[in-house]
Amino acid sequence: MAKYIYQEIGGITNKGERIVKPRFVGGRQVSNEEFMGEVAHRCAVSKGTLQAVMSNIADLLPEYLAQGNSVRIDGLGLLTPSLTMRDDMPVVEDNLEGNEVQHNAQNVVFGTVHITPDKELVRNARQKCRLTHDRYEGNRRAMDTPYTAEQRLELARKHLDQSPILTVSDYMELTGLRHTMAARELRDWANDPESGIRKAGRGSHRYYTK
Repeated sequence: MAKYIYQEIGGITNKGERIVKPRFVGGRQVSNEEFMGEVAHRCAVSKGTLQAVMSNIADLLPEYLAQGNSVRIDGLGLLTPSLTMRDDMPVVEDNLEGNEVQHNAQNVVFGTVHITPDKELVRNARQKCRLTHDRYEGNRRAMDTPYTAEQRLELARKHLDQSPILTVSDYMELTGLRHTMAARELRDWANDPESGIRKAGRGSHRYYTK
């Protein structure tokens, strides 16, 4: 089962809420050895035979792509080549007469390969994906909160109804925000007279009260 968290991606909505998106956590890079071994097992062929086939594919693809061709592999996707300009050459340069000359063939080089996944690949992965929300485990670097800004403020107020002080750590635990975001948001609340929250203490001893 795959785990996910919510991560802040920057920006503010027209409702004043920070924009977040879900992302996978805890995933690993599957090695070529492991992947080829599983494919060989499913196809009932030797791993050596499969490696030879994949090596030929890896050799053949650049030949097609280098000619400006796109290559479709059913079940995987479409590979499309692109060009770029050399970083070590100027976009426009002067010739001996002082006239500007444009790039020639030496300035243009093969750039990269863009991969558009096959719809069936995406559909199959979506069907097989089973998710669980990894809310707090090893997740302090990302914003992971299901609450809106208004809901987070209400959580802070309720906490202060039951306790005389609210620390950044308390607010992180209440909302799921990472430390930087939690500290900044508490400062914002404290600077807003209508929030009902004010700051007290200094530096590492900073805390918040009603």
